[in-house]
Amino acid sequence: MRNDKFILLNINSDVIYGQLFNILQKSNYRIERAKNIQSVIQKTIELSPDLIICSHDFVEYDAFQTYNLLKRTTFDCAIPYVVYIENYESEDIRLGLDLGIDNFIFAPPNENRIIAKLKLLFDKIDKHKAFEKSSFDKLFVSSLVGMIVCDSGKIERANQAFFKLLPFCDEDSFSSINEILNFNNAHEKEKQFARCLNGLTNECVIKDVSLKGTSELQVNLFVSNISNLVKNRTLIQFEIKSNTSTMTNNGYCKEFDEASKPSMDSVLTAREFDVLKISGKGVPVKLIAAELGISQRTVEKHRSNIMRKTDSVNIIEAIDKVYGIY
Repeated sequence: MRNDKFILLNINSDVIYGQLFNILQKSNYRIERAKNIQSVIQKTIELSPDLIICSHDFVEYDAFQTYNLLKRTTFDCAIPYVVYIENYESEDIRLGLDLGIDNFIFAPPNENRIIAKLKLLFDKIDKHKAFEKSSFDKLFVSSLVGMIVCDSGKIERANQAFFKLLPFCDEDSFSSINEILNFNNAHEKEKQFARCLNGLTNECVIKDVSLKGTSELQVNLFVSNISNLVKNRTLIQFEIKSNTSTMTNNGYCKEFDEASKPSMDSVLTAREFDVLKISGKGVPVKLIAAELGISQRTVEKHRSNIMRKTDSVNIIEAIDKVYGIY
């Protein structure tokens, strides 16, 4: 029976590669090999492996340097990364874990330990992905923020808020995102959008983009790679602008301003309201941090405090309790 998990082996030693290949092949894992850093980057982008195993003494870079390089040059740093290591000290293990390495395989290769370790890792990842995808699907369907999911430039699905937000669109009218957006010779914006759409960058915000078929409306685009949920997919969120006002599906002003706050000033801090306000637009944590000039960890801490203070199980429920928009 063919295993649906695909593993990229960054192993320059033929002996070690042969040992690991034989072990993994017995469990029917699909395997590809990369012998140098250029091949690693290319195959990570093109093949989207489910797991990367890298020998610690990999060619031009060691496994830790290769991991950091992959994070900088590829969109999908969510791919689990395991290091095969022979001679090591405890400090090497601590450093790897601090960097974000998921696990280690120690020499000499032991078939039972390796297979058991990978099974536990994949089971944990699959459960986490299933939970994330379920949460994403609920948000996608219920959100008042117009959203579409694209496979490269092809529109795969759109939520109802998108069709209400852009009434000139319907499910049969458009198959490509390029049929909707008009960059009006703003080449840098178009390049930035294309890079994110093709998976070369993880997230981006592109402001003041025109829509084809109308000269009155412009959009701000929040583009996020969601390959951790669905392979090779991009989520695009639309914030419609008409003159200086941000509009929602019914054309009224969506901005969560001071007047729209409920009587929770004694519960939530001003900064927590800021975080909640931007979260209500469906903006990812990384972009919230950039907009407010704080770290992603601080954003997560504020969101955790918001959920605790509002007795909510997630940020969507907190938004609903505070603003009543879902």
